[in-house]
Amino acid sequence: MDKSLRRLFLIFTLMFLALIVRLTYVQVWAAPGLKVNPSNTRAIEEEMKVDRGAIISADGVELAVNHQQGEYFFREYPQGDLTSPWLGYNSLQYGRAGIERVYNEDLSGQSGILGLTNYWDQILNRPHRGADLKLTINMSVQKAAANALGNRKGAVVALDPRTGAVLAMVSYPRYDPNKLDDLWKQLNSDPDTPLLNRAAQGLYPPGSVFKMVVAGAALQENAVSPDTIFQDTGTVTAGGYVVRNYGGNVYGSHDFAQAFAKSINTTFAKVGVALGADTLARYAGDFGFGETPPWPLAGAKSVFPDPGTMDKAHVAQASFGQGEVLTTPLEMALVASAVANGGKIMKPYIVDQVLDYHQKVLEETHSQTWMQPLTPETAATLKQLMIGVVTGGTGTSAAISGVQVAGKTGTAEVENGEPHAWFAAFAPANDPQVVVAVLVENSGTGGSVAAPVARQVISAALGLQ
Repeated sequence: MDKSLRRLFLIFTLMFLALIVRLTYVQVWAAPGLKVNPSNTRAIEEEMKVDRGAIISADGVELAVNHQQGEYFFREYPQGDLTSPWLGYNSLQYGRAGIERVYNEDLSGQSGILGLTNYWDQILNRPHRGADLKLTINMSVQKAAANALGNRKGAVVALDPRTGAVLAMVSYPRYDPNKLDDLWKQLNSDPDTPLLNRAAQGLYPPGSVFKMVVAGAALQENAVSPDTIFQDTGTVTAGGYVVRNYGGNVYGSHDFAQAFAKSINTTFAKVGVALGADTLARYAGDFGFGETPPWPLAGAKSVFPDPGTMDKAHVAQASFGQGEVLTTPLEMALVASAVANGGKIMKPYIVDQVLDYHQKVLEETHSQTWMQPLTPETAATLKQLMIGVVTGGTGTSAAISGVQVAGKTGTAEVENGEPHAWFAAFAPANDPQVVVAVLVENSGTGGSVAAPVARQVISAALGLQ
């Protein structure tokens, strides 16, 4: 064999080996990922021959059901856009998102014992039936949250601090999954990002709701007590940066409880600088900042700066939730839940039970602790400070007759436009059953804009409306 033939033989041999390696990779290692990839419409087409399981709210409202056309089962979403940011969609053309994607194996009957019955269904030439999902979402609370937020960009999260069960999650703008095929191009080009679940994926400066973290750190480190006295002249300088109170207010002599209730930036800048960047970063991490949230439906990591890069000016800004601090509404609900739940943060979840077509429970979610940033004693002290916000501070618009509400306002300044309005709260304060976090983009102060939203959601969760 001459030299050119040997070279050609070697080239074909290498190409053949490369083909074998590629086929092995695709059929063995990559197969599971390719199967669930939203772009793999061939796999989706096969699964659309399955009588997909229904998705039902905790109070029995149908959120996703099927209608059959020929051999295919197509999804219908009776609640329209109300649940779409987290419920997602199941589309022959565009794949899946949200619960429809993450819990696809259950809904399409591929997991557990239902996966075994699939073989019998194939032999008997009958449609395979997937599992139903019963969620933690309470639709009366969901509707109350959506109505309270209205057509304003933002998000609302309500959860049970004792278990982590999500009772409501609203994001606006949103989309109607029943009209996905017609709206797809418009949704993807819309600068208002209606496909984004702002509640779990949107990152925003928290403003003064972050003072829950700073106050928790200061109390637990014995750097302050509620009675510690401070003097305010309206400004304080840290590392050359001048901190001012919102609205230019001057508070004079006051204690730490008043600083929290009135949301005095200058005092929190002093406290934060005294604690130092390392301590603030440690507590932020203990509350979940920088950690991937244990949320199955794609949540963004909240951000606290690397303490090694922070000078006094940056520490002062971070101490009242500005600078490079970023968070999600879900994370702020979890921060408030730590105060409500004796210092413990439970893992948030939205699927309560997986049921077969006879409504027999196949799987059930059990509550689990995610983090414990505070001792019960510190959480109890911070709870009292949060009660003061609603009884005589910046959050009086969240007050409910006959129910003691604990909360914290936030007014997060942004570079362009009006500030973001925040409010995080729980109730009843003596026996917390619901935590709510509200964000309304570019809308004004937390006390005037976000707190009334939280009041309506808390009232619905407690059955007061």
